[in-house]
Amino acid sequence: MTVKGPLTGVRILDLSQAHAGPYGSQMLGDMGAEVIKIESPMGDMLRFPGVPDGGYYIKALARNKKGIVLDLHTKTGKEAFYDLVKVADVVYDNFRVGAMKRLGADYETLKTLNPTIISVSITGYGASGPYSQYPSFDDIAQAMSGMSSLCGEPGGAPMRSGAAVADVCAGIFSSYGVVLAVLQREKTGEGCRVEVNLLDTCMALLDNMFQFYFAYGNVPPAQGTKHPLTPLLGYFKCKDGYIALGPGWPRICRVINKEWMIDDPRFATQGDRMMNKKDLEQAIEEGLMEANVEDWLELMRVEDIPAGPVNTLDKVVEDPQVIHNKAVVEMEHPVYGKMRAVDCPIKMPGSISGEYTPPPILGEHTEEVLREILNYSDEKIEALKKEQEENFEEMKKHARKMKA
Repeated sequence: MTVKGPLTGVRILDLSQAHAGPYGSQMLGDMGAEVIKIESPMGDMLRFPGVPDGGYYIKALARNKKGIVLDLHTKTGKEAFYDLVKVADVVYDNFRVGAMKRLGADYETLKTLNPTIISVSITGYGASGPYSQYPSFDDIAQAMSGMSSLCGEPGGAPMRSGAAVADVCAGIFSSYGVVLAVLQREKTGEGCRVEVNLLDTCMALLDNMFQFYFAYGNVPPAQGTKHPLTPLLGYFKCKDGYIALGPGWPRICRVINKEWMIDDPRFATQGDRMMNKKDLEQAIEEGLMEANVEDWLELMRVEDIPAGPVNTLDKVVEDPQVIHNKAVVEMEHPVYGKMRAVDCPIKMPGSISGEYTPPPILGEHTEEVLREILNYSDEKIEALKKEQEENFEEMKKHARKMKA
């Protein structure tokens, strides 16, 4: 049984590829939406060539989706896509500005086929404006938004986040946009267009930093491993690794056997501690270097001091809370076998049921979708496949000539 949830009954045609779009559409599939991932004969740009299951990116971003191959540059492929639009709720993409219009899949065209259709697009910079035609990727959005300038040590080189922050959060915002558009359509009976871009997404994640700049006129520096404003909030070195701490003054002084710090005039008030932040944190770290992370965690938790280990991924999946939360799910992949994936963090007990379906291999559900949703005959399906195969071979020949 596939997933049933709040979005069951919503059909999404997912033209997106790479990371941002597929992440958002996967969230919608996790909530019960019927997501039909439409790929060209070449497949998603992140499918690894020659790898039957598509590779780790596809396994991370395509669960709870049906996978079909439609070549929108062929007559039969375009016809099938338009037939699906007529019975769909959402068309979802993350192409460069203008690509959907060239495909004949822009909102103005789609709403002539289905007046209630919702068109959702993720772009690099926005649907219009001086940068709208430029290509963009996650790292570029992080850099241009100011995010990279806040990562790393003060005075050091800017750093990218270890997570694809722009892509993932743009996917989240776009899925939120889908839900809003569906709710609005319930009230108005009309479809609409939803736009999300990577640059705006990263700026939205820096709301407090921009407000600091707006309020005081000072450009925040790189944040390093310690919070720039709150003493004792950050990462501290221990004997065998690093511990992440939240505010815990003065209890932490007793935990690390440095009670003398409580009466030190340098640390008497919050203002004093801020003025002498470097000395304070150096003294705390010297104390923490006397024992291992796990030893300190036990003591911190007794004193109700916010704390946690700075984990590598192998440690994360073994963490008791992660296991309890069932944050990692298992699925049976037709090629890969048993596979694990990180679950959607939205929990709605009693509202979501069924089993997750694994990411599809390229075109796995093409015949199923055309036959069961569009009632295509075997002959019509074969004609579509034949035209697509012929066009694909022509494309490969052209590519070989370009390389020669």
